[in-house]
Amino acid sequence: MSQDTDSLEAQVAELQRRNAELQRELWLKTQMYATLVEDQRELICRFSMDGTLSFVNDAYCRYFSKTREELIGHRFAPLVPEEDQVLIADVLARLGPNEPVIELEHRVLPPGGEVRWLNWIDRAILDEAGNVAAFQAVGIDVTDRRRAEEHATRNEQLRAELIDAQEQALRELSAPLIPIADDVLAMPLVGRIDEKRAQVVLETLLEGVVNMAAETVLLDVTGITTIDTQVAEALVRTAHAVKLIGAKAVFTGIQPHVAQTLITMGVEVHGVITVRSLKDGIAWAIQERGKARKAARPRPRQA
Repeated sequence: MSQDTDSLEAQVAELQRRNAELQRELWLKTQMYATLVEDQRELICRFSMDGTLSFVNDAYCRYFSKTREELIGHRFAPLVPEEDQVLIADVLARLGPNEPVIELEHRVLPPGGEVRWLNWIDRAILDEAGNVAAFQAVGIDVTDRRRAEEHATRNEQLRAELIDAQEQALRELSAPLIPIADDVLAMPLVGRIDEKRAQVVLETLLEGVVNMAAETVLLDVTGITTIDTQVAEALVRTAHAVKLIGAKAVFTGIQPHVAQTLITMGVEVHGVITVRSLKDGIAWAIQERGKARKAARPRPRQA
């Protein structure tokens, strides 16, 4: 009988020793887990379906200037802009067995009043039956990154606006359109005309004729230094295009070397009106306008 008692006591002692070892291992693992969580810079919290907090780490408390006693067992929602609250509500509604983890970024207003950005990894905690029992959220402040992105976006917008302004300025410089009279426009062309600039001339000229209801356009080519076949043909096409929209295009100031080039290249200039200088072109346009108005006047009836 004593042997059985001794054996039983030995088994109980062994179980107690083993239980003590397991308790110590559990305590160590719990301490390791707690230390790991508390050492994280990320904000970590767990909360129930109704928003009651069951866990927060030190980083979470520091970020929102709250103590654990103020948070654990209480509902806490940091100040969030109204439009971002809609995003948060949508994420919480979607979290579940089919979508257990969702990443979200939104703004917050922590103590101090400065708007900050937080990136959250939200996770649904499921019970044995697969139903949502609670939520866990791990967040990190990404304000610096968001500001850098916003700054880069703004710089890109400013760069695009600057390019547009430069292109518009170049268009105006490369193809200036000058009103001479109510229905007469002049476009002095200076320097080298390439195919791209010839296209700008065409677009600017047609747009100006329509917007200003011009009847005559003087294309002054006195300052053109070089010209090739493609450009010469483009300028002639410009004159014909102006004619198609009901106006006249007159070339003024064609220099001898340009005229020789046109002839040598065989560029067809049939039907194109030319005058010696811009001054002569203005006089011609005003004279033609006078003739047209005189012809348009109703003749008095004879008695």
